[in-house]
Amino acid sequence: MNPIGPFSPRDGGLPSSRSASLGGRVQRDVRLQTALALLIGLALVAVPIFIWGRGKRKAREVEQAAASASASEDAGVPTVVFGDAGAQVSVDAGGRLVTFGEPRYLKCQDPGPTKTTPDKCDHLGPIEESVTKAIADRAASCLPALKQNAAINVIIDVSFKRKKLHLTAGKDGTTLPATQRHKVLSCLEKGVATPNWDALTHAHQRYVLQFLATFGVPPAGAASTLQ
Repeated sequence: MNPIGPFSPRDGGLPSSRSASLGGRVQRDVRLQTALALLIGLALVAVPIFIWGRGKRKAREVEQAAASASASEDAGVPTVVFGDAGAQVSVDAGGRLVTFGEPRYLKCQDPGPTKTTPDKCDHLGPIEESVTKAIADRAASCLPALKQNAAINVIIDVSFKRKKLHLTAGKDGTTLPATQRHKVLSCLEKGVATPNWDALTHAHQRYVLQFLATFGVPPAGAASTLQ
C-alpha cells in the first residue's frame, strides 16, 4: 500500500477536477479580454465617426438656416397667398400697408355657345400671386400721396389665346379718384412678371377676376411719385 496516496506530488499530477476548473477560468478570461478589446476597438472607431457625423449635420443645419434667412431677406415684399373665401391679407409695402381682398372670378369662357358659371371657374393661383406681388412691390412708388386710405377694385383680364394680361379699375369699392385710377393701374401693371403661359394650368381660354386692394396712408415724410 502506498502511504503517499494516488494523487501524491510524486506522481507529478493534480486532481483532474481542479485542472478542468483552472482551464475553464483561463478560457473565460481570454474570451472576456478578447470581447473587451473588441468593444474598445469599436468604440475607438465609432465615437469619432459619430462626432464627425453630428458635426456635419450641425454644419448643414446652420447652412440651411443661413440660406433660408438670406432668401427671406432677398425676397422683399412677401408674395400674397390667399386662404379661405372672404379672407383678407395685409402686407407692409415699403411702409405703406396694402390689404388685398379675396379674388372673385367674374367669368371664365371658351369659344362657342357653352357657358360656365363663375362659381365653376378654376382659379389661376400663379396669376393672382404675380399681380398682388407686383402691386405690393410698386405701391410706394405708383400711388400719389394720400391723406386717407384709398381702395382700387383691380380687375384682371387674362387671355390664354392671345397670351395677354391686362389690369383695369372697377367701380365697385374703388375710392381712388377717377382721374388717378388709370395712371396708377398702368404703373402697377408694369411690375407684373410675364406669365409662363405654356406652364400655367387652366381649363378655359379667358378669365376675368377682381379683388379689392386697399392702400394705407404712408408715414409722415414718405414720398410717392408716379412712374
